[in-house]
Amino acid sequence: MKIARIDTIPLAIPHEHDGPPPAWGGRAWEALNILVVRVETDEGLIGWGEAFSYNCMPSVQAMIDSTVAPVLIGRDATQVTSLMREMQQSLHLFGRYGITIFAISAIDIALWDLAAKRVGVPLGQLLGGPASPPLVPGYASLLKYRDPELVAGKVRAALDEGYPAIKLHETGEPEVAAAREAMGEGVPLCVDTNCPWTPVQAQVMANRLKPHDLYWLEEPIFPPEDFSALARLQRESGVDLACGENACTAVEFWRIIDAEAVRYVQPSVTKVGGVTEFFKVVALAESRGLTVMPHSPYFGPGWLATLQLLAAMPLTGTPGGGWIERFYTRLEATLYPHCVSPVEGGQFRIPIGPGLGAEPDPDVMRDYRVRA
Repeated sequence: MKIARIDTIPLAIPHEHDGPPPAWGGRAWEALNILVVRVETDEGLIGWGEAFSYNCMPSVQAMIDSTVAPVLIGRDATQVTSLMREMQQSLHLFGRYGITIFAISAIDIALWDLAAKRVGVPLGQLLGGPASPPLVPGYASLLKYRDPELVAGKVRAALDEGYPAIKLHETGEPEVAAAREAMGEGVPLCVDTNCPWTPVQAQVMANRLKPHDLYWLEEPIFPPEDFSALARLQRESGVDLACGENACTAVEFWRIIDAEAVRYVQPSVTKVGGVTEFFKVVALAESRGLTVMPHSPYFGPGWLATLQLLAAMPLTGTPGGGWIERFYTRLEATLYPHCVSPVEGGQFRIPIGPGLGAEPDPDVMRDYRVRA
């Protein structure tokens, strides 16, 4: 089964979260950017992948179209792990992190979709999970509001919808305090700060936030790869830390884990190197008794791949099994109408069709495609 064609499909889907427009890289993020990758074989089988592309979609698309795809045309689509190692090695000159690995991640996801379709089973089952997977618990991942009153209102709304846990993207103590007051005691509260502080500042803020009973404090230090500083903060603050969304390849996760930097590791399937690298991270976490909490604030094939990976994870013995992160925002349209919203109690159903479990809606891809 040879790779015959690789297409990139850039989408921008408007969304509404009732707060100020979030911004990455100095630009407002007014629509959900989803770079879908379509891989077709000479037998007519189609696999779908997704590359992380928030405010970097043109660069990632160019990397796939001009650098990654030409190398893969005509190659054996069944040789997923060897192809991915070859791609990482041959493209390492362009960087082992960021855009290059985002591009490889998309291809890897699509090839695993093809691998499971080829034998007619969901990817989670192919990876060792059950044929009828249980529901996956999720948490509402709120966007950044910078307003305690607004934070409290969104927390109450998410809890009313059945979400059993909440994550904030706030750096202020008043917003965190407002969330805890709105939640009451006993509900897990996570805080993702997106790398704002020096190690000294992080220690001060961890002490300030500790009375609010954080389930984890996520990415409190810049640079995020200062794993020794993270390890020291976790030891000295007594607050459990989480990180990994910015880590690419299992090699960097090995460094995180070896440094004893965090309690929760957060590989992102669209950034880490796809399914291949993600599953290596699961094995590393299992070896140290850590919990994998996937980074998954996206709604394309990467979301389905994360669900399928979670379907397989309980059999690895990883403590806690893992939750899925669901961006708490309303989409104008979705590629997978029956897969991106919780079905009960903040839990998500893992689709059981072949491959990733479901096919993307062609009408949505047509209507929300970004035209040059």
